[in-house]
Amino acid sequence: MAYKKGSDRRQRILFPDCIDEYVEADAPVRLFDAFVDSLKMDELGFVRSTPAETGTPGYDPRDLLKLYVYGYFYQVRSSRKLARECKCNVEVMWLLSKLTPDFRTISDFRKDNKEAVTKVYKEFNKFCMRLKLFSKSYISIDGSKFKAVNAKDNNLTLSKLDDRIKRLDEHISIYMEELDAYDYEEGRKLSKDEIQRKLDVCKERKERYEGYRSQLEESGESQISLTDSDSRLMKANEGFCVGYNVQTAVDAESHMIAGFQITNNPTDHGQITKVASEVKADYDIPILETTADKGYECPEDHADALANGIIPNVIQRDSSCTEIVQFDYNETAITDELKASCSPKDLKTCLEAGIIPDVYKDILSDVEFKEIKTRVADVPSSDILKMTSRQMRAKALEGYFVRDAERNLVYCPQGEILRQKSIKRNGNIRYCNKLACQRCKCKCTSSKFKEADFNKDTLIKAIDARKKQELKD
Repeated sequence: MAYKKGSDRRQRILFPDCIDEYVEADAPVRLFDAFVDSLKMDELGFVRSTPAETGTPGYDPRDLLKLYVYGYFYQVRSSRKLARECKCNVEVMWLLSKLTPDFRTISDFRKDNKEAVTKVYKEFNKFCMRLKLFSKSYISIDGSKFKAVNAKDNNLTLSKLDDRIKRLDEHISIYMEELDAYDYEEGRKLSKDEIQRKLDVCKERKERYEGYRSQLEESGESQISLTDSDSRLMKANEGFCVGYNVQTAVDAESHMIAGFQITNNPTDHGQITKVASEVKADYDIPILETTADKGYECPEDHADALANGIIPNVIQRDSSCTEIVQFDYNETAITDELKASCSPKDLKTCLEAGIIPDVYKDILSDVEFKEIKTRVADVPSSDILKMTSRQMRAKALEGYFVRDAERNLVYCPQGEILRQKSIKRNGNIRYCNKLACQRCKCKCTSSKFKEADFNKDTLIKAIDARKKQELKD
């Protein structure tokens, strides 16, 4: 029995086939073509959206955008592979009307139109909204960690810099002793020039690290990345990595991405209002309801969300579904019109007056008015304020945790430096140094490392008597 045979590839035909017949009627490329043709390229900010009157004609940005959207949909990201698709893929031939741009042209288009391409994503969501594909009422938010092109060794924190500078000081002392003893001993493994070269390397590296430390202390940042300056060290599923925390908002019904933000915040705390407010503004949604996991627990952020017309649904760490949010009280006469309004300004006015707006009547309950007293005190005129860094370290060696408020660090009873880790909800500043505590032989706590909390007025703390007795035993 014979096999099926195709047409002779060398057969000439008088009337060529129409290329449109090779593309299915429901092929995605037809949607790409219709969507891009509906865009106003000049308003989106595409380069060369209006052709020049003189010179060699260039490629229409619409054609290059169609190619880029096609590659994004079918996971073809390389500019060289996209250039090849233009010559061998029938759907791309139909999409670009048989244009064959060079790979460098494709690459330059992406490089020159980064912001404009970002706006296209939002335009596509609006395009889907006109087709009623978005629910426009409920979104889910979550963060994903993306690695940056920055090794862990090229990411430095204040604690890591303190530790490296301390080790370099030890190496410098050893090499100095080697140089001093070189003239009196024979048969040494390293020559005098090799020792001097190693000493110069340590000094140069120490000077560089001290520069990084000064830069962090002046800027108030907690870490610095040498290759990708915007990336930060954060915890991911596979451990710690240097990267970014991408916040993504997904529509509940269609599961389509409604918005996203690229942040370098290591955690998800305080991100709901930022992400949801952008989605709410882009798609003109009066009241937007969101849901997120325990990592987004932050009463201050949730209060801001409610004031901006966003309803946050975040399960608490104790697995409860209720949360207490606080607003500064401002006595204001609230009218029925204000209560019925969905404007963020009116919502904030009602909440600060202790009145629940109509849109939140099934969300908020049990309004209570409490007078919260805060202790305001001047920085005490103690001897600690007059001490130098060396004197503070000496005082700490007597069995105290001494806080240098000017440099925002703490000296522990072993003379190590504790750096700021976080600010607690009650306003206290938490300091710690895991690297120092891991090597510390004189433990001042039963946990793996010590975390010392200070309020803004506290400059010195002593180890309690029970811990001192444990240290003696």
